[in-house]
Amino acid sequence: MEKGSTTTQTRNDPAVNGARKRLKAGESTSKPLKAPFVWDLSPKPGLHGLLLNLPAEIFGEICSYLDAIDLRHLSLTDATFCSILASAKSNPIWRGAFRRVKPPMPDCPDDMSGSDFARFMLVEACMGCQRSSFNISADYFHRVLYCDYCYKSNIVSEKTVTRLYPDFPLELLKYISSAAHSTDGASLAASRRSWNGSTLQYLKATLNEVNKLWKSTSSSYDAIQPLDQLKERLQKYADGRIEIGLSLSKWRHSFESFKSAERARISNERRSCLLSKMAALGYEERDFPRWHPAVNKSEILTDAEWERIHPALQEAAERNKYYRLSAEKHRREVERTRALQGVWNQAVAVASGTRIHYWERAACSDFNQFRQLPCVAALSDATHDVIPAADLESVKPEARRLAIEGRRRTLTKLDNILKGLPVDYYEEKEWSFLSDDQVISKLDAISAELVLAVSGFWEAKQKTVKWYPARDVLDPPATANLLHPLRTLAPGLIEKLLEAVNKPADTLAETVNSCQWRQKMPLYRCTRCDERVAPYLTFSDLVSHFVEKKIWFDKATGTSEKTLGDLTSSDGPPKLLNSHDWNAEGQLMVLDNSHEKARITKLQKQVEAGYGNEREDYDGADFTTRSRRSTNQAPERRTRRICRLCPPGFSPMPMYFATLKLHIENEHHKEVDFQEDTA
Repeated sequence: MEKGSTTTQTRNDPAVNGARKRLKAGESTSKPLKAPFVWDLSPKPGLHGLLLNLPAEIFGEICSYLDAIDLRHLSLTDATFCSILASAKSNPIWRGAFRRVKPPMPDCPDDMSGSDFARFMLVEACMGCQRSSFNISADYFHRVLYCDYCYKSNIVSEKTVTRLYPDFPLELLKYISSAAHSTDGASLAASRRSWNGSTLQYLKATLNEVNKLWKSTSSSYDAIQPLDQLKERLQKYADGRIEIGLSLSKWRHSFESFKSAERARISNERRSCLLSKMAALGYEERDFPRWHPAVNKSEILTDAEWERIHPALQEAAERNKYYRLSAEKHRREVERTRALQGVWNQAVAVASGTRIHYWERAACSDFNQFRQLPCVAALSDATHDVIPAADLESVKPEARRLAIEGRRRTLTKLDNILKGLPVDYYEEKEWSFLSDDQVISKLDAISAELVLAVSGFWEAKQKTVKWYPARDVLDPPATANLLHPLRTLAPGLIEKLLEAVNKPADTLAETVNSCQWRQKMPLYRCTRCDERVAPYLTFSDLVSHFVEKKIWFDKATGTSEKTLGDLTSSDGPPKLLNSHDWNAEGQLMVLDNSHEKARITKLQKQVEAGYGNEREDYDGADFTTRSRRSTNQAPERRTRRICRLCPPGFSPMPMYFATLKLHIENEHHKEVDFQEDTA
């Protein structure tokens, strides 16, 4: 800047400008004028220029410290370096560089320059299109690296050879093939490539040279002797290629293993360095983001890279820490809840005399109330993993008290249902003067009474029989309005069924409970149903079957008394008989043997085969034959009908005529009139 400013001042000075004018006019002056300032814009030689100007001996000495990989990279930086290192004079430099590679490389073949040998052995790029790809394959016989496209373009099959060179002797192909064999039987056939099922073995460049050699030797009068000499020459060529190719292939495998181990070592060092840096920031090893892309790299970690990636790693570690703490908190809560659940189950078992399993809903509902106690809530909210045994012992009295109260409420309400009293009926005087042990004894007496099969309940919503104790009847306050005692709803039914299976009236409900899925329950057939539609049921399901039939008959009969005037005909009102009256004479159920069961099953399948295939199912039209059904699309014309003999609202669901016919014959005891009895 100083020189530039001085020049500007000189140009604007009036004295200097006047002197210049006098010189132009021819005046003389005693002082000579200074030469004007000239900028030196010639480029100074940099590192690149200095290297180019180095003597060959010094350049070779510098290259002697590089291995083959670095020397290959240097040759790609400048055309001058590339020409120097590609010349034959650089072969000693390359030989020393090949020995410095780990593991040391084999000697360079005589027919390859050091640059080409390094390109073939060290560069993972196609030698045709210069592209790096994952599907690069090496051919150690022809010493080329090609991608799929270049491989197909430069290495051809025998069929292509005969098309390109019609006069070429085929006996020479075995010496220039990728699958050629040496005199000692060695071959590189294991490393050759296949393309679309055809074996590609011959390099176009080699074929062209051998073809020219063959033409030059076959021009003589006697071509047999030159052919033998050419075979000898090609055999030596194949022996040398195979021998060197095997050593190159072996080194390539060891080099790949070395590179993999080196990458793994660098990755482990990088991971360890990142782990130590994350630990310095306050994160544990469990929070370390091991699968982050910035962690799994085969590069040495630098300070600049750490400054760039540590915000992302810190964010990932913070997220892992949050998830870890949440999981640990949940695990501690589960462990504490499991310990408190064990205390509660023991208390309930003592209060009721039975073992309470984890799926029982009554115990769980009272357990939530138990957890809300201040002393128990303090144990639940504690930070330690395991609740001390002394603390668990301290809450056992409270658990026992709540268990007795809950079990007392449950059993008294079930007892009220059996006695026909209101569900919420409770005599305080009866319980107020009893001690805990006396309460437990009284509860055991109620449980012993309810456990009998004759003391079952009818659950109106599900239309099934419920036995106590069972996991389906554990919360009567929620389902008390749906429970009806079987003693009053179906008096004498269970006693008669127990008598049919040769069991006394004081049989426990557990012995006939179908919820015992581990035990194979016997299946009984209802004898009051037509055997063509009679179901095979367990004892509990059979009780439900009879109760449901009774409830339907009672409701249908009560309704029919009000509507008989609308349905009366000249022959009187239609009959509606209770086919499942257990007080009537005859058997209620039977346990069929295998032969009888097979006969009944075959009969029922014959009835089912007629569902939807009767003429009445098509409003009288004849679509019963298979040909007519397929031609006229009869399945879309099938209709289901209802029974007009049943009171309105109590007819079974619409059904096909075969089933409806059985219903009318069994429930109404009359011959079926299709037009009058069905709709």
